[in-house]
Order: sequence, then C-alpha cells, then structure tokens
Amino acid sequence: MDFIRFLFSWKFVKQILIAVVLSAGIVWGTLIFLSKYTGHNKYIPVPDIRGKLIEEVIQSTFYTDFRFIVLDSVFDPELPPGTILYQDPWVDTRVKQNRQIYVTISSSIPDKVSMPDLKFLTLRQAASMLESYGLKAGNLFYTPAFDADAVQQQLYNDQPIEPGERIFKGSVIDLVVGTGGGSYQILIEETPVDSVPVKGYGVGDYIDI
Repeated sequence: MDFIRFLFSWKFVKQILIAVVLSAGIVWGTLIFLSKYTGHNKYIPVPDIRGKLIEEVIQSTFYTDFRFIVLDSVFDPELPPGTILYQDPWVDTRVKQNRQIYVTISSSIPDKVSMPDLKFLTLRQAASMLESYGLKAGNLFYTPAFDADAVQQQLYNDQPIEPGERIFKGSVIDLVVGTGGGSYQILIEETPVDSVPVKGYGVGDYIDI
C-alpha cells in the first residue's frame, strides 16, 4: 500500500516530470549539435569549372568548399593538358560543403588504338573506318590493280603497317588504292623506279605495277 501511495504522490510525479524534461533537453541539444555539425539545410551551388586548369582550381581559394577528384582523362590536341572538360555534379547543383567534384581533364598523351585492316575496302569504307578508330586518312597513292578504288596497302610514316599494331589516336594513315588497270610484278633493282609511288620497298623486293 505504501508503494502504491508513493506512485501517486507529488514527489514521484515531480521526479518523473524532471526526468522527462531532462530527456527532452538532451534529445533537442543533440539534434541541434548534429544539425550544425553536418551543415543540415546548408547547401552551396557547384561552380562552373569547365575550361579551367585542374591545378589552378585546386590551388584557388575560391573553390575551398569543394574537393576535386580526377576521374578520367581524354586527349584533345587543341587544349592544354589538365584542362577540365566535364564535371559531376553539374553546374549550379546545390550540394553540401566539402562535396567531392569528379572531373575529366585533357591528357598530354593520346590514347592508343589498334590499326584496323583496310585492305580491299573501298576508299569510302576505309576513310569511315579510320574515323571510327580515331585515325586520319592521309595521302593517296594509286597503283594498277584489278579492284578499282579498293585499298591495296596501308602506310604509317611511309612504312606498311599491319592490322592490330598499336598506334596513337590522331595518327595519319596513307592509303594505296587500286586503279582497276590490272597488275603484274617487277623487281626493284639498283636504279630507282621512278614510276613506283609507294615508299617502303627496297632493292630485291617485288612490287605490283
């Protein structure tokens, strides 16, 4: 009976009220602290850093609210190395302080690709394939061959290049194209053959004419 009487006494009720108030105060204080610590509801817009050099952006005091991570690099001969090409998050996206910004920059070294096999393709097909590989069509040389307007040989730096050989993107590939006039073989002797339009052959080699 004394315990039941104590439960309904003002002293017990007062202790319960004090405990509730203290608990509510602790919870409220914790929420306020976490809100300030995490920057809750405080967002800043992402600046436009495209076209700027990554070194300048990192060293600038204007961008100290962000952290920058280079995600990828792409070769662009028209831009200085380190130029920012893309960014994520995008411009004006609202983010919290110290947000990581992922960037793609221009590289000083072009990527390498495998040389495609252009032999017997038409000139139009060969040019299209070179473009798809990031290569460029250079000089055209013509040689008598049964299949007119078809590639007979592919040259890189005046030398024949085999399919699958790794070369830099943007490299120039010269093409030897057939004229459709038939062909036969001659032996290259000590005296240079003025009519041979293709470099890369030596004395003792046979060439289709």
